[in-house]
Amino acid sequence: MLLVSPWCPNKPGGVASQVKILYSWLQTKGYDARVVCGEPGALNPRTFNGRARLVFDHVVAIRNPVLLREALKELRPDIVHVHHVFTPFSALAFALCRKYNIPCIATNHSLPPMGDFNLWAAASYLTPHRWIIRPTRATAVSKTAAHFLEKFFGWRNVSVIPNGVDTQRYAPRSMGDFRGDYVIYIGRLVWRKGVQNLIRAARLLHREEHTTRIVIAGEGYMMEYLKSLASGLRNVVFLGRVDEGLKIELLRGARALVLPSISGESFGVVLIEAFATATPVIATRVGGIPEIVDHGLNGVLVEPGDHAGLADSILKLTQEDGLWRFMSWNARRKALEKYSIDIVGAMYEKMYIEALNYPRENIRMG
Repeated sequence: MLLVSPWCPNKPGGVASQVKILYSWLQTKGYDARVVCGEPGALNPRTFNGRARLVFDHVVAIRNPVLLREALKELRPDIVHVHHVFTPFSALAFALCRKYNIPCIATNHSLPPMGDFNLWAAASYLTPHRWIIRPTRATAVSKTAAHFLEKFFGWRNVSVIPNGVDTQRYAPRSMGDFRGDYVIYIGRLVWRKGVQNLIRAARLLHREEHTTRIVIAGEGYMMEYLKSLASGLRNVVFLGRVDEGLKIELLRGARALVLPSISGESFGVVLIEAFATATPVIATRVGGIPEIVDHGLNGVLVEPGDHAGLADSILKLTQEDGLWRFMSWNARRKALEKYSIDIVGAMYEKMYIEALNYPRENIRMG
């Protein structure tokens, strides 16, 4: 079983984290799972450069995407699972699976960075993706991401399999435990993530002399701009990039996770990581987020760009202990019942079995 990803599993990011956790789960179930990624930096680095016979370790980084053909010929997988649809590396994997008649699962993790679905769907006729990407079965991490695939490719019957989380590793210290006086954002510092609006919310809280800190963990091209925007604010702390261990501890200690995205959010893996630590979420009504966060039950939803709404929500979850405990309990419960990797892995396992038995002449779904 071969998992293909443009990004290697030890890199930060939602897709990489999902490849890593699914790969680990498959191994615990006794499957011979391997990963091929399109960049150096694997879990157990083994770079395939084409000059020698491939020694296939569990994770292989391929410097030249063209060499993916040699990797597939060497490994001879029973099934290929391609994560992320809209990259050249992924498109090549789909084309090779079709050439070698290998059952292939496509998982869409993304949405357009901005704009209307229909405009992007019209553009699909101008790209090679519509003609190259023909998987045996297709999945998406949210209903919104599935709808985009259906619009872009004209496919039918795209299955929704959500992202997963290791609910044991991300378990809270204890239910109802004492939390620090801070909320946290964890992710890339790019425009569509809306961190600029979180800092504007922090300024409102600073004016009212509220002591709750806004902790920002991550890096990206907007770092210097965001630091400038936060100039003079004693309640904003930038941590830079954090490793997974520190991320878990930060989530365990936070009163809430804040995800203030303004566009292009198909899921938001950090949402379910927060849920697993029994940390409620404050997020925006963007993309697939409302499918995950139940407003008033395990978190609060505000409109994108509404920094005053973000500030009010932060105040509620830091000042109303009863509300926080209610949402904390429900966040952990949803992580266990819907997003545990044991549940998500079993859904993929069923999909693999279906794909292996799927008639090859029906490879095109639309």
